Amino acid sequence: MTGLMIVFIFVCLSFLFQINHNRQNYNMIHDQIYKDLQKEFKPEEMARWGTNINPKTLTVSFYEPRVYFGTNDATVNPEFQKVLQEFFPRYVKVVQQYDDIVEVRIEGNASLEWNGDVKSKEAYFYNMKLSQDRAFNVLQYVYAMESMQGERDWLIAKLRANGASYSNANENVSASRCVEISIKRDTEQYLGVGEKE
Repeated sequence: MTGLMIVFIFVCLSFLFQINHNRQNYNMIHDQIYKDLQKEFKPEEMARWGTNINPKTLTVSFYEPRVYFGTNDATVNPEFQKVLQEFFPRYVKVVQQYDDIVEVRIEGNASLEWNGDVKSKEAYFYNMKLSQDRAFNVLQYVYAMESMQGERDWLIAKLRANGASYSNANENVSASRCVEISIKRDTEQYLGVGEKE
């Protein structure tokens, strides 16, 4: 009986050690992705584009007013097109290096502006469609870019568009009419948590 207990404890400790080791690897790769993005994109470029990258989530946010969408509008304006032309091919070049990235997500957002009750079902559904249209239009634009011609198979496999309605809206109404770009990694191979679909 004592022998079985010792074996059981040894197996448990080995399992915990492996989980901790995998978690460290996951975090190490997360940090490396961030470092690679920092290396690729100089601060002056990021400032010029009105872009920042969250080191915790690796989410790319666009905060410059010239890249925001107009009220009730999902059109990718010419200024945002210029930013995407400069930014997106290089972004893809960085994230393509990591096999555990299962998705690059373009997330559209909408503001809380609404003629009536912003908490109503109608407001939620309207802004959900608007935010999805914004994300889809950005996806469609970057897919069609000449510089991405050789990467279209990869884009089909990884690139997704998602609408968040006004769930991420803030007091800055214009800034809420935006998109963000984030990555989703396969955590199952590191942490035993099933995110891969």
